[in-house]
Amino acid sequence: MSYATNLLSRGEEIVFESRQHWFAVLAQTWVWILVAIVSLAVLIFLGTNAGLVLNNGTADQVVTIIVLVVLLASLGRIGLVLWAWRNEEYLVTTRRIIKSEGIFNKNMGDSSLEKVNDAHLSQSWMGRIFDYGTLDILTAADESGGIEDFRMLADPVKFKIAMLNQKELLERPDLAPPRRYQQRDAQPEMRRADPMPPRAGSDRVSEVRSEPVVASPPTEAGPAVAPGQRGASPDELAATLERLGGLRDKGLITDDEYEAKKRDILERM
Repeated sequence: MSYATNLLSRGEEIVFESRQHWFAVLAQTWVWILVAIVSLAVLIFLGTNAGLVLNNGTADQVVTIIVLVVLLASLGRIGLVLWAWRNEEYLVTTRRIIKSEGIFNKNMGDSSLEKVNDAHLSQSWMGRIFDYGTLDILTAADESGGIEDFRMLADPVKFKIAMLNQKELLERPDLAPPRRYQQRDAQPEMRRADPMPPRAGSDRVSEVRSEPVVASPPTEAGPAVAPGQRGASPDELAATLERLGGLRDKGLITDDEYEAKKRDILERM
């Protein structure tokens, strides 16, 4: 994890990340690159012994050591510049603009997006071709420039657009879509579990009843016949037997339970 990422506050996210263009590395190291090339050429020339001017072996060794030291020093300088360039972090977060530089000694500056008043972007024709430029950010704390300018910034247009869009999010949250960390997945709707069919041999088989029998009204021949007593029509009892047979065939009731219910229904006929 990078140095600037460790300093983000709770809920703060990185919106856009950039650094200086690689032309900035070339501008700082072109002299050392030439020195390295010349030193390498001299070493090759001394190693071939062609056109050798010095005839003293000790002098040849001293010159070779000096040239080798110069080559290593130039390569080391180029490596340090590349390392520092790789550690640069120019960030636009949901709340701030952050600029972090340095390898061992870190130089970090940040400014709240709410204090940003204006941003001036300048690009030369070369900058427009290779996509780099200088971004000058003006803040309310310091009208002379706020945090240090972003010189030779890579992707400066995207950086400026991301900064202005995020500033608008803070000022007018009603016009912007919710942030990623504010979105929540919809909770699934709670559903009741479907009732399980009765298993063969369980107590729930006793709940299976025959077709409902409506009590017959009282007549002159005798009192009313209550449900569950004799008086059900043969068609209704036959339908009940057929339904019980289907339950037995599906394995929902046992043969003993079927026979018991069958005897009970036949007694009603």
